Amino acid sequence: MTQTLAERLAQIWDAYLMADEEAHSALLAEDYRAVHPDGMVHIGKPTAKDMAAAPIEDYWLRDLEAWPVGDEGAIATYTAEIEVRSGLSAQRLRYAVGEVWMKHGGKWKCRYFHATGLR
Repeated sequence: MTQTLAERLAQIWDAYLMADEEAHSALLAEDYRAVHPDGMVHIGKPTAKDMAAAPIEDYWLRDLEAWPVGDEGAIATYTAEIEVRSGLSAQRLRYAVGEVWMKHGGKWKCRYFHATGLR
């Protein structure tokens, strides 16, 4: 399960990095919700405009752990480090991430994302 979700996570983060709404949305459940590090709750899949408004330059995922929840669900936790750019300066931010994944039509899709900033 961890390997399967690791592959899906790489796909979803790559799609976000490229602001590829179609590829990103294909990995999200229809009832997707996210709680961003600023505490804002976002209901629904992000658009390309949403992704472009909060772009990332690069990302690194570490310490992925995944646990099954029944036959059709999983909980995943990992650390995400992202690089963002403001003008000419780059900054790296780290987050503890928790996600809920569900099988829809036999494919794993992210249903819930929650990121908390790390110091």
